[in-house]
Amino acid sequence: MISGNPHPKKTLHYYICLFARGVLACFFPPLSLPFLHLFSQVYPIMASNEPEVLISVADHVATVTLNRPRKGNALTASMNEILLEALPKLAADPEVRILVLTGAGKFFCTGMDLSANRGSVEPEQVKGGFFKGRKVFDILNTFPKPVIARVNGPALGGGVGLVFTADIRVAVDSAYFALTEVKRGIIPAIISQFIVPELGKHKTREYMLTGRRVPAAEGNGSFLTAVVPPQELDAKVKSYIDMLADSAPGASADIKQLIDMVGSGGDKDYTTRVQDGVEKAYVKMMQSDEAAYGIMSFLSKQTPDWNQFLKDKAKL
Repeated sequence: MISGNPHPKKTLHYYICLFARGVLACFFPPLSLPFLHLFSQVYPIMASNEPEVLISVADHVATVTLNRPRKGNALTASMNEILLEALPKLAADPEVRILVLTGAGKFFCTGMDLSANRGSVEPEQVKGGFFKGRKVFDILNTFPKPVIARVNGPALGGGVGLVFTADIRVAVDSAYFALTEVKRGIIPAIISQFIVPELGKHKTREYMLTGRRVPAAEGNGSFLTAVVPPQELDAKVKSYIDMLADSAPGASADIKQLIDMVGSGGDKDYTTRVQDGVEKAYVKMMQSDEAAYGIMSFLSKQTPDWNQFLKDKAKL
C-alpha cells in the first residue's frame, strides 16, 4: 500500500494537544492558528486524517483510490503531485497489467477543490496549476495499460473527466454525472478535450451549459460501459479485469494508440492545438470576475445571483 501521508500513532499526548487546540479555538482564536501549525508538524494526521490517495497492487491490478471522502474526493494540488509521481511508475511496472481508478466513500470524485483556489490569479501561477492538473488527465488518458473507472458514486466536474479517461467504466446505478462548472462561473476546460470528441458537440453543449445531473441509467451504453447495483459493482469490475487479463499486453497498448490516432484523423498536431486552446481558455477563466464571484459564492454556500452580478458589473 502506497499513501500520501503517514499515520502517526495516537498517544495520550496527542489527545491532550487536540483538546488544547479546541479550547484555544473557542476562547483564544488568535492563538489557535500558530498552535495548529506547531501541532501539524508533530502530528501530520491533524492536517489530513487519511492519505489523500491510496495505491495498492495485487494480482497484477493496481488500484488507485481517491481518498478524501469528507470532501467528495475533490482533487487538490497535493493529490496531483502524488498521482504524477505514482502513475508513471505503475505504467512502467511489468507486474501491473490493469489500472482501476475509484473513490472512497459516497462519491467517485467531485472535481477540483474550489477551496484551494482563493490565492493568486497571476497568469504564471495559474498556468503552473493548470499544467499539473492537465498532466494527470493526460497520463490517465494515454496510460499504456487498460484503465477501469470503478464509479462508486456521483462524479462532478473534473470527476466526470476522470471517467472519460478510462477505457472501461462501470458505475453503480445510484451514481450521477454533472458538469456543474458553469454554475460557478468557471468552465470545464481541461476535461473538455476528452469529453467533446466522445459525446459530440450537441450533447456536450447540453451537459455543460445546463450543468444538470445525468443519471447513470442515461449514460449506460453511451459513455458508460455498464451500470449495476452497488452490491454487484466489484463483481462486474472483476469480470472486466478477467477479460482484460486474457488480452495480450503489447497488443492492448497498441490498440489504445491506434484508436487515438484514428480518432484524431492522423493529425499529429491535433493534440497540441487543442491543448493550446484549452490553456488559453483556462487562464482567461481563472482571471475572470465571474469565476471569482462564483467560487466565493460556492465557498460561502450561497447560490450566485447572476442577474445581480451583471447589474453590479454594469455600474463599474
